[in-house]
Amino acid sequence: NGGALSDHYMKIACDVMFTQMSARAGIKKFGEKAVAALIKEFTQLDQGPMQGKPVVTGVYADSLTHEERRAALEAVNLIKEKRDGKIKGRTCADGSKQKKYLRDGEDYASPTVSLEALIATLVIDAYEERDVATFDIPGAYLHAEMDKDRVFMKLRGQFVDIMCDVNPEYKKFVTTEGPKHQKVLYLWVL
Repeated sequence: NGGALSDHYMKIACDVMFTQMSARAGIKKFGEKAVAALIKEFTQLDQGPMQGKPVVTGVYADSLTHEERRAALEAVNLIKEKRDGKIKGRTCADGSKQKKYLRDGEDYASPTVSLEALIATLVIDAYEERDVATFDIPGAYLHAEMDKDRVFMKLRGQFVDIMCDVNPEYKKFVTTEGPKHQKVLYLWVL
């Protein structure tokens, strides 16, 4: 029955695509497993993908200009339950603020395949009965070269505590902001 088979593949696709959640929701759902996944992710940011090549370093908030603090990119922390049941932490910087800082002719798009191109390729693969495999390059984005401009990322709240557990040296960079005096850690993306 083609309909049942299609439903089966649609369920698999939805399970794969929609298992990512905010780190806060992930911590509520998975508890210490989610925290451990974030520790692993933050360790990779702190130590880098290769020994001696850290991705971030702490910076004192009062050493930043008002404009640099305002332009600091919020860290987006996510949790994903993989198909094998393992919990994976992901951290990226919300680059939406960068749009207003681009010079004429600069682009902010990442080299990510469009959904339409991916679906077209999958349809061709299925039609031609091709063998398809995926692979992962751990910390692949951490190998990317940054432009010369200084880019800062900001961790907030409980994620500051997790990063300080990863590397206690960051404690000296922790400050508070806002009317609720929320903990904040500014990181320079190297």
